[in-house]
Amino acid sequence: DLNGYWNNWTGWLQFELADPPQLGRDVKGLRKFRVEYSKNSYTIKFGDLYEFWGKGLVMNMVDDQAINFDTGIRGVLVSWSNDKYYYDALGGTQEIWRSSNQVVGFDDRVPNYGIDNKMVGGRAGMMFDQSFIEFQLLNVNEDHPNPGTNITEDISHKLYGINFNYFGKSSDFTIELAKKDRNGSGIYGDGNIYLGPWSIGLSYKNYLFASLSPYERWDFVNNTGGALTLQQMPTVFKEHNTSLLGKITHIIDYNDELGFHLRAEGPLFAETMLAIHYSQSSRHNEWIMDQNWEWEKSESKKIYPSTDPLYNPFKEYFAEINGYALDNKFYYVIGYARTEDVVDIYLNRASDVYRSYSYEFLEAKTIPTHFTYRLGNLYSIDILFEYQEKKKGVKLFSNYPELGQDLFDSLYLNDKQINRFISLGVAKSPRWSATLSVDYSNTDERIVIDNDRKNNAIEKALDTLWDTSLTWANFEMVFNVNQKTRLSLSYGSQRGGVFCSNGVCRYIQPFENGYKLGIISSF
Repeated sequence: DLNGYWNNWTGWLQFELADPPQLGRDVKGLRKFRVEYSKNSYTIKFGDLYEFWGKGLVMNMVDDQAINFDTGIRGVLVSWSNDKYYYDALGGTQEIWRSSNQVVGFDDRVPNYGIDNKMVGGRAGMMFDQSFIEFQLLNVNEDHPNPGTNITEDISHKLYGINFNYFGKSSDFTIELAKKDRNGSGIYGDGNIYLGPWSIGLSYKNYLFASLSPYERWDFVNNTGGALTLQQMPTVFKEHNTSLLGKITHIIDYNDELGFHLRAEGPLFAETMLAIHYSQSSRHNEWIMDQNWEWEKSESKKIYPSTDPLYNPFKEYFAEINGYALDNKFYYVIGYARTEDVVDIYLNRASDVYRSYSYEFLEAKTIPTHFTYRLGNLYSIDILFEYQEKKKGVKLFSNYPELGQDLFDSLYLNDKQINRFISLGVAKSPRWSATLSVDYSNTDERIVIDNDRKNNAIEKALDTLWDTSLTWANFEMVFNVNQKTRLSLSYGSQRGGVFCSNGVCRYIQPFENGYKLGIISSF
């Protein structure tokens, strides 16, 4: 990254050499650029733009290279503001790349399906003493390739939004409404009450931009309309940054999902904080197969999340305590999570007397912990340990006389998977750190076990302690060469799995028995 400043001008250049990258398409040379001019109440930006309007129901542009997700545009933005009003107008083009098995050349690492968007929009806001209101308008013209017909469809989207925020001494709340084309709509609300050192909050989402059957709901190639990729709305559940919990993050369906997130945070006693979270969500309608095995949507529509497994429900309890001890030399985090998620519906048939259905679900109990002890002002020891019991499989029920059964078919070779993640680190501030990470399980899916992976030197050394056939070990050194340059070097293996950020998830392939060298420098 290169940044420059001169009078009222600022500039930004980003170069990348990735041939190939761990995830994404090859990049050689200039990746991003932006020039910005500001004077008095005006700002003009030209180049690669990343803007965030309200809570993101109309527009939230992100660039997350960890999951190869980029929703920015290349264009122009003009802004004006004073103490009372503000206005933005923008226009530009956007290229979105995603991976799909509906298109030839599917690869988990390299996206194989791209669309081009042209957009123009604006927003206007008015500020008051303790509140502000904002109006948004966006028009998007999408070039949508159809691989079946080899024809590119020209699709027009119109989005309207309104956002209102209130900030008080003992409370605050936000509400945002969005309308897309004729039938799509979204509602988001969030409120907090402050009772001394404690805060209690409630968030609500009701996103319905497209009603798609269980077979079609993730097919963005053959289904047009629905939520756009630049609509990165609030997920309305607790997002985790620990290894094992992060891999079972609920995959939000921005087209069709409603739910809430209730939370309370505050001091438990001196130097110790307590946080409690409960999240729940589901789809709006149940989908049922007719006599021809075609999916049909039920007429009943929910405004409150259902716990019926045929509505793809998700719920999670999470509690955490964290604090300091031993004259603030010792920092600790201890958590507990119980997660239940119906991932997909495979079958749902019903008559006046009989019923049969099947669905894939996940249940997990996870205990994440993190401990840090400071040895003086320079050195520290860091320990992370996570324990998880997880069930994942297909539930089948039928009360037909010839098929009567209530079965569970695990996706693992055992009914329950036991996961453990351990990370041991030593650091000298601000110069260097060294970390050994070990991720291991008692069982996995057949495709992983049959892969016949070969252990690296670290895993072979650990084999005297336990069976390391399902162990991934990695050692990393990080050096801060100076205040602007960081060098990292690692050896070993990293387990594959789902990695999520802001509700967007990617499957990351495992990295086996190799080296990684990274240099990050800012100018």
